[in-house]
Amino acid sequence: MFSPHARLYLAGFILDFAIMTAITVIPFYVYNQLGGSEMMSGLFGGVQSVCYAATCLVASRYVGRTQHGLRWAYAGLLIYLVLMPLMLLSRNPWVAGGISVAAWAGLAFVWPAFYSWFGADPDPARRQKSLGWFNIAWSSGFTVSPLFAGPLYDHAYWLPFVVVFGGTAMALLLVLSLPRERDYFGAPAHEEADDDTAVDWKSETFLYAAWMATLVANMMLGVMRSVYPKRVNDLVASGELRIFFESSPAGFLTVDAATKYSWLAFGCSLFTALIFLYFGHSNVWRHKLGWLIGIQVAAGAAFWALATTTSLAVMLVAFALAGAALGVGFFSSVYYSVANPRLKHRRASINEGAVGVGGCLGSIVFGYLANRYGMAFPFQWSPLFIAAAILFQFWLVRHGARRVARMQGLG
Repeated sequence: MFSPHARLYLAGFILDFAIMTAITVIPFYVYNQLGGSEMMSGLFGGVQSVCYAATCLVASRYVGRTQHGLRWAYAGLLIYLVLMPLMLLSRNPWVAGGISVAAWAGLAFVWPAFYSWFGADPDPARRQKSLGWFNIAWSSGFTVSPLFAGPLYDHAYWLPFVVVFGGTAMALLLVLSLPRERDYFGAPAHEEADDDTAVDWKSETFLYAAWMATLVANMMLGVMRSVYPKRVNDLVASGELRIFFESSPAGFLTVDAATKYSWLAFGCSLFTALIFLYFGHSNVWRHKLGWLIGIQVAAGAAFWALATTTSLAVMLVAFALAGAALGVGFFSSVYYSVANPRLKHRRASINEGAVGVGGCLGSIVFGYLANRYGMAFPFQWSPLFIAAAILFQFWLVRHGARRVARMQGLG
């Protein structure tokens, strides 16, 4: 039998494979089965994100204190396992949406429990390595899943929900096989420092800016997952989608919109996973604002291109840049969030909040603007928001430097 660590890596891969399956097809389910618009799809994604963030912030306070945190994961997995497929039973958008939001709330009990289990390892080096492999595992599930989800939906809209059910059930069985933290690792690791000697002060300087970059990156992801599928759906239906800039479309571009979108989602998640892999084995990005700023500038330009392009190749590049922006922002903010041992649990929760708030803002605001002013409008103006966010991040780093000086008694 695989080791407990390996079983949890596998559970993370399978669970995120199931979750990304749902994320990929729900917008098309909203458009085609529920008769909704891009605004409704954005509302689905936005409320799911904010509910996840709020529940995660609350749940994390309790998961870390319990003697057997995986019990929270059992409950959360069971909630998602039961509720997400129930969306199929109602053609009322508000009932279906409410069910999906409740399912996402269940997931908020899962991830804090997983990270708490790894965090019980008393060996810091082994713990860091385990968390790195776990991040690679779940992001790989996100990467591969769309390639299956899109074609399954195009074959029969209900098939992806079977995958969601089966994948979540498999993940639950794997988690049920894991030993309790105390039984496996022994006494809990004493991670709370009594003084400031263990604090990474350079990371303190960049912390707030990294949180902001994570929020911006997840805003873009929220748009791409909840709103932009409508653009792909419309281009396929009207025969306007092209590979590059050819005058007439290839036959395969005029059918199966969910499959075409799945290629874009794959590119996005692939580049997130590649960034995780690179950052996990390199130190060149640490405490360098240029990494955060540069990728956001590139992603902002990509968003502007998405406003009017009909080229699948251009879309793929844009999605890849947005995925890279998520990888850089999220990995940086997680690393900086645990720089102060006394505050790492609280700050990890705040980081999850940035993930949820960004997804909410992107899905709801872009969905509303696209519905009211046309799909191109919010994408054309989004670089201005990103530019403002970048300027704010410069200020946050300067503020962070002054804050660190005060904390060290130097100013």
